[in-house]
Amino acid sequence: MNEKDLRVIKTKNSLETAMMELLRDKPLEKITVTDLCKRSGITRKTFYLHYENVPKYFEEFVCQLLDEMEESLQKATEHHLQSEKLEPQMIHIFEHVYRNKEFYQFIFNSQSTFTYYELFFERIRSIFLHSIESTAEHDELTRYEIAYHSNAILGIIYEWYQEGFQKSVDEMNHLLIKILRV
Repeated sequence: MNEKDLRVIKTKNSLETAMMELLRDKPLEKITVTDLCKRSGITRKTFYLHYENVPKYFEEFVCQLLDEMEESLQKATEHHLQSEKLEPQMIHIFEHVYRNKEFYQFIFNSQSTFTYYELFFERIRSIFLHSIESTAEHDELTRYEIAYHSNAILGIIYEWYQEGFQKSVDEMNHLLIKILRV
């Protein structure tokens, strides 16, 4: 797909919106190409031009969100490594989550499969692991610390979700700084 073509951008946005709307009504396994096309206003031909089926589309959608999440975490990690002190404005993960809160509501929904949580955990874990590989030796304890911190990030996001995302992004950034005591 040509990512800069306005038609492609419009199609992707329409599909994302339709997917989030449909996921509020039914589980992923029950969403059909027809459902997605009707809701998004695209033709089946257009859908099949870019995607094999609904699960493959959803997989690509999740990968895109994982990439965006990774990018937001890496910004904070790079700032922290450069300045020794992490400031609230350096944290971008909550901006990412808030922008995609409908998707995170799906991820943390009690009917959602643990697999999605695990995907996000693994990506966060790999970011932490990558960031310490360049700065220090790591051992078994470090792997457990990374797992702890990875789950802590997801736990904070989960708690924010449980509260209905009532706190602002800025409040969440300050809260994370307090928790980390950086």
